[in-house]
This record gives sequence, structure tokens and C-alpha cells, in this order.
Amino acid sequence: MHKERKYRTAASLTAAIILSVTLFLLFFCIELLAGYFSPRLFRESLRVSDYGTGMEQEMLQKQKELFVSYGLPESLTNEIWEENEAYLAFYKFVDGGNAEDGSQFGQEEVLDNYLKGQEVFETSAVKDAADILLSESKAICVRYLYPSFVTDYQQLFSEKKMIFMITAVISAIISVVLIVLLFRWYRSRHHALRYVIGGLFTALVWNLAGTFALSSGDWFPAFGTVSENYQNFLDLYFTNGLQPWYVVSAAAAGITILLVSVYIRMRNREL
Repeated sequence: MHKERKYRTAASLTAAIILSVTLFLLFFCIELLAGYFSPRLFRESLRVSDYGTGMEQEMLQKQKELFVSYGLPESLTNEIWEENEAYLAFYKFVDGGNAEDGSQFGQEEVLDNYLKGQEVFETSAVKDAADILLSESKAICVRYLYPSFVTDYQQLFSEKKMIFMITAVISAIISVVLIVLLFRWYRSRHHALRYVIGGLFTALVWNLAGTFALSSGDWFPAFGTVSENYQNFLDLYFTNGLQPWYVVSAAAAGITILLVSVYIRMRNREL
């Protein structure tokens, strides 16, 4: 009898340890899927940070400087872009639209009309200069309207989303199985509940430690020189992505306190 109780205690401790791991993995996956790997949060952070407006202004300024460097009036930029057209094109891309090659915004037509209006004779030198100008202008459009960090994020999310979802489901199933086993091993429910509380509390401590480490560390460094618009977005995205960690930790803490109170009542009734 004593040996059987000893084995059951050892098995219960092992189950509680495994439960703490599976619960922590479940918390971790939920936090990432609701936070840093959430396309909705990514798009919302871009909009709230007003990245699109700053991007549009910076892109138009670059194009104006380009035209002026070729001896052309910077007002040509206003003929290419209607109000908020670049802003809308950027967010259409963020929402899943396809990137273009930069030629769909009508730079060729505007430049051709200007040269014809100035009665510039189209020599090979003029044509070569115009081709270079248009190529550089298209490159500016692509760089600002279809930034690589958006594509990189979307690709990373598509690669990791399923992994986190599968891990969360498996962790939840194992956690439920372990809890059922613990309650089947003991006639006294408060004995089984004690191990469940231990596993949940340990997972909560690990999650709080992870939340503290994430909030106090520089986990989203901007490599190289970045624009103020991008830095503002990055700061807001980091802050928003951290919110699910606080919510999950608070929820786990609340459940732990509730289970402790239930455990105390159950134990008092059985005494």
C-alpha cells in the first residue's frame, strides 16, 4: 500500500511537470497567434502609427527630387499621383494585394505629355535619359509602396502559423488528458486538484518570466538607418504584440486563484 502510494505520488509529480510544460506551450502559442503573428494586429499597427501617410510624403519628396535632378519641374509628381493614391495603393498591398512593377501609375504618360508640350525632339539621348528617369521613378514607387518588410512578415506568418496552431492543439489535448488522469488516480478530488494547481502555477510563473523578459528587452531592433515612420510602426507593433501576454497571464492568474479557493473549500469539507 505504501509502495503504491509512493508510485502514484511520483506519477502525479511527473504529470504535474508535464502539465506545466504543455500549459506554458499553450499560453505561448496563443500569445503569438493573437499578437506578433496576427495579420490583423500587423495591419492595425501600420494604420495607427500612420506609417502610410509618412511613407507617401517621403516617396513624393524623393520623386520630386528625382525630377528636379533631371531638370524637370517637381510639379510633374502631382500629375502622376492623385490625392491619397499612394496611401491607398500601399494599404491595398498590405491587405494582400499584388505588388506591381511601378509602371501602372502613369509616369510614362505624364513624362511623354510634358516633353511633347515642351516640343522636345526625341533624340536617342533624350530617350535614354527618359528611360533612366522612368526606371528610377518606378524603383522609388516599388521601394515605398511595396516595402520588403511587409512581404517578409507575410511569408513568416504563413510559414509559422500552422506550426503554432498544431502545437497549441496538441498541448491542449495533452493538458486535458493529464488533468483527467490526475482526477482518476485520486478518490479525494482536492488531492488531484493540488497537482493541477501546481502545474498551472508553474506555467504561470514561466509565462510571467517570459512576459517580463520580452517587455524589458530590445527584441525588435531596427538594423541600420531606418526612417522615423518605420521606427514609429515598429515601436507600436511591439507594444501591441505584447498585450496578449498580459491578458493570458492575468487570465491564468485568475484561474489559479479560483482553483486555490476551490481546493481550500474541498479540503475543508473532507476534513
